[in-house]
Amino acid sequence: MHLNTEDTGSLISKLDRMAIENGYGKIFAKIPATRWKAFKSAGYTKEAVVSKFFKGKTDGIFVAKYFSAERQKTRNQTCVDQMESNSNGYPRTKRITPPIIACTPSDAEEMGNLYRQVFESYPFPIHQPEYLKRMMGKNAFYFCIHVKKKIAAVAAAETDSASMTCEMTDFATLPEHRGKGLARKLLGRLDDEARKHGMKTAYTIARADSHGMNRVFKRKGYQYAGLLNNNSQICGSIRSMTVWYKHL
Repeated sequence: MHLNTEDTGSLISKLDRMAIENGYGKIFAKIPATRWKAFKSAGYTKEAVVSKFFKGKTDGIFVAKYFSAERQKTRNQTCVDQMESNSNGYPRTKRITPPIIACTPSDAEEMGNLYRQVFESYPFPIHQPEYLKRMMGKNAFYFCIHVKKKIAAVAAAETDSASMTCEMTDFATLPEHRGKGLARKLLGRLDDEARKHGMKTAYTIARADSHGMNRVFKRKGYQYAGLLNNNSQICGSIRSMTVWYKHL
């Protein structure tokens, strides 16, 4: 996730050993383009490229190395080419314009409950209130939308001051409130906050088979960067993920 560019060769060999010893099917890495040659010679392939990712200057490459032929097979296809259809899997309902509120540690319990309802599994323990509180105290800021005094939708932005990037992540909307444009509203607010924090590039890693979320990012001006095949354990199984980005 944060490459030590001064010790790339040693890290690559350590990752290989870890994958073999633990039976991992894939190594995923986010690297500056200046280190691509070393990863390429070690058997990695490019899966996504974000222009001017690091500090608004150096391209970022999402690379992968597979240790399993089964893991390398494409199981769930991206819906990027289908996003112009009129349906996103949820019926269109009346758009609402509730205020967007910054989350605080006191919201962590309710946020964790919402995440448990939405995600059967997730790459990070966002269902745990203590984890959410810890992230709020570090480099992440969360915003939510209330409907009838209860959280209906929530999302986060994780900033990285070293690379001047911001990952838009942890989007979740309760089923009864989907189709109201809440995720789009939250993303707009997160974009504004990222700019205030001096970030140069915003990006996301979204489920490839989530038509609604991919369309939200496309309509908010994000550009498609590539597909991470069979990349993340989310919603009960390993899913392929799309990468989207926007220069702020």
